[in-house]
Amino acid sequence: MLLDVKKMPGIYARKRLTYRVLPYFLISACSFLPPNYAFPQTPASASTTASDLALVPMPREVHEGATLSLAHGIAVTTPSHDAEDKFAVADLVSTWKTRGVDAREGNKGKVKVVLLRQDTKKAADILARAHVSFDPAMHDEGYVLVTDGNTTYDIAATSAGLYYGAQTIKQLVVISNVNGKPASKATLHGVTIRDWPAMKYRGLDDDLSRGPVPTLAFQKHQVRVLSEYKINIYSPYFENNLAYANNPLAAPPGGAMTRSDVKELVSYANRYHVTIVPEQEAFGHLHHTLMFDTYSELAETPHGYVLAPGQPGSLQLIQQWFTEIASMFPGPFVHIGADETLDLGKGQTKARVDQEGLGAVYIDFLKQIYAELAPLHKKLLFWGDIAMNNPELVKTLPKDMIAIAWEYSPHPDGFDKWILPYVN
Repeated sequence: MLLDVKKMPGIYARKRLTYRVLPYFLISACSFLPPNYAFPQTPASASTTASDLALVPMPREVHEGATLSLAHGIAVTTPSHDAEDKFAVADLVSTWKTRGVDAREGNKGKVKVVLLRQDTKKAADILARAHVSFDPAMHDEGYVLVTDGNTTYDIAATSAGLYYGAQTIKQLVVISNVNGKPASKATLHGVTIRDWPAMKYRGLDDDLSRGPVPTLAFQKHQVRVLSEYKINIYSPYFENNLAYANNPLAAPPGGAMTRSDVKELVSYANRYHVTIVPEQEAFGHLHHTLMFDTYSELAETPHGYVLAPGQPGSLQLIQQWFTEIASMFPGPFVHIGADETLDLGKGQTKARVDQEGLGAVYIDFLKQIYAELAPLHKKLLFWGDIAMNNPELVKTLPKDMIAIAWEYSPHPDGFDKWILPYVN
């Protein structure tokens, strides 16, 4: 699902939202999907039984079992000594407690949930008894849920897999109200489930530049909710809302993330298996920086929206920004934006654009940015809606730059126009 709220009244503009069914990335020259493409969690080849369970996303294979009463509570435990596995246990218990379910850590309870690593003998015995396989494709983030008697086992090869299995278990608890009392009746669906993601990267891009700017506490809330739906990327979008030490002028006081904010959010998100991918516009959408006289000579048009590619200071500014970004965000990706460069060729670069063409000047600057940021050893993402108009020039881009499809409107006839220039 993709939502653009640029023209919606009462909602701040240009918020890009992508959910589990829409892979925000990884979209590259050899792996490219249209922006409104709904990638199914369950491919046609998977065997999912008919089920009344409302699980989001729906696992690949679901077989329902008996329903267990939680009248006497539920206990959650793991024999693992891994801190991340223990965190998954604590998160499961905490979530249920906030919803009024009698949940506790430990192995004392009539109904139990046990988190097991797939390479243990206990896990092997459970899988064999249930006639369930744990395939190699499931290794990184996949999991198996097996209800055996009054115990539901969450089996995975990694801490991420166990965590995602626990998120599905959260949804298997059904809470009913009796006589107006919350959670006065709760049950757990017994199941056999095999599940693993259809896409390695599943993310949401959140515009922090048009206000209201979310608090750090709300961003943490977003991370928690996203992780419950097995989203593993949170990408804050910045124009002037990241406070840079070398270029502090454009960041509004109280309206920008600080280095300490970023450090806290990155650490927090890591516990939930969410990677923070920063997007700092590095070409267009920079009026809130270029409006200041200090940066005026870098603007394509006076105090405009686009950096002038011909100005040496443009690359210097980008290098300063992203060097700080790389030191704050340890993930493998950074997003340079580069969309909607509408002023390009209307000011300082007009003569060059007239001579070489708009596409050539645009793509050449992308390559300059790539070369400038190469020492940071980050994968560069950029919006692909401009470069795609020059498919022959696209072939000159570095092969490890990652193009992200972007389009505002649905197209019933398909999205080949947005895809093929990069696929080819």
